[in-house]
Amino acid sequence: MNKKCQVFTPADYVDKLLDNVGYIENLYGKRILENSCGDGNVLAVVVQRYINDCRKRGFSRTKIKNGLAKDIYGVEIDPEQHKKCINRLNEILEINNIKPLQWNILNGDYLKREDNVRYEFIVGNPPYITYKEMEEADQLYLREHFESCEKGKFDYCYAFIEKSIKSLSRNGRMAYLIPSSIFKTVFGAKLRMMMQSYIEKIFDFTQEKMFNEALVKSAIMVLNANRADNILYYTDVTLQKDLELSIELLGDKWFFAENIGCGSRRFGDYFKVSHVVATLLNEAYVLKEGDYTEMDDCYKCNNHYIEKGVVRNTATPRSLRYNKTEKIIFPYYYENNQIVRYSEEEFEERFPGAFDYLNDYREQLDERESDGNSKWFEYGRSQALSGLNVDKLLISTVITTEVAVYRLNLDCIPYAGMYIVAKDENNEITLDGAMEILQDRNFMQYVLDVGIHISGSSLRITSKDIEDYRF
Repeated sequence: MNKKCQVFTPADYVDKLLDNVGYIENLYGKRILENSCGDGNVLAVVVQRYINDCRKRGFSRTKIKNGLAKDIYGVEIDPEQHKKCINRLNEILEINNIKPLQWNILNGDYLKREDNVRYEFIVGNPPYITYKEMEEADQLYLREHFESCEKGKFDYCYAFIEKSIKSLSRNGRMAYLIPSSIFKTVFGAKLRMMMQSYIEKIFDFTQEKMFNEALVKSAIMVLNANRADNILYYTDVTLQKDLELSIELLGDKWFFAENIGCGSRRFGDYFKVSHVVATLLNEAYVLKEGDYTEMDDCYKCNNHYIEKGVVRNTATPRSLRYNKTEKIIFPYYYENNQIVRYSEEEFEERFPGAFDYLNDYREQLDERESDGNSKWFEYGRSQALSGLNVDKLLISTVITTEVAVYRLNLDCIPYAGMYIVAKDENNEITLDGAMEILQDRNFMQYVLDVGIHISGSSLRITSKDIEDYRF
């Protein structure tokens, strides 16, 4: 486990985890597991609660000691943190005048451990590791052993949640501190299906930074194997907003609002929303304002003369916001509105200046994880190229206080954000009409409901989110 991925449970939230699974009284004989226990932040409170409850019931120190040994379980993969955890629990025993015991706290990989025990309580904070941060061997193992990880770019915590659900007793309850993105990410759909029969409460910290080390927004979710009703009790902790939502109405993504979209018309029936070009090395292709000089038939940049015939206007939501003028090397051309690619020889012959300029980046260009058929001087991904040579709108994938939409002409090749084009040239709604729809306050409210919280009050939305908006 990479130590940079170790994010321990803040003390302020430990009581909330335990209280919401009912780990409060009558604890003797009820098994509890923390399967990524770190240095013992949660288990230390668990042990003291257990001791206090047993003393209230008049149990002897010997009985309490035996109960601690058989009712409290933990797993930690890092040997250093495991040792700290054991030492911490032993100190609690000493303070409470209870003799040392053999803890059921194991040093190992929970996801690879055979475990036939069923637990009345499972609490914790599984590792915050994205798909990109995982070792390839871990990606393969999770894909082969966990249904929630069979497809796509899953997070490490998906497997923890799946295994924990399967380890609950018939009346078991579980509280996890997790990245709130799992409620809406595309690759979390299978996991959400598994959780739907168990989910009972969600405490969403939509605009709070729970961990100093982590950029993700967090939530506490409570799962119950014996849920009393079909209602999800949702709380936006930041906004102090409570909702009761029918679990049957939770869809592919989980939206925590009573009304999502209010109209009868779907935006995606009129407009296609797509991600822009992906060069995979913008510094090689994008000529930023101040870095180039325009001449009669070329742009001078880094002592190279780049022919105007291979350069087009470009933009990002950020550059448009700050009125920056940028250009982009576009190593393609359109014929009858279809993208056409140059051979390497043709490209060098027609645009020797651009060829030499890009050749300065050759090593970096060759190292990109490009499409298999991309030539070294082309963009790393061929996505978006065929549909860009038209008038379009540009919108950011991240929305903060307002929705900004920009109008671009057919010459502009944006390299960040999402672009929007009419599905039909005879569309009854124009691009200007689409801009009005997306800048209306109803769409902003929709973004607040469906977006994934990333930092502060910023939310990330997808092309599908926009296409699914009803107006």
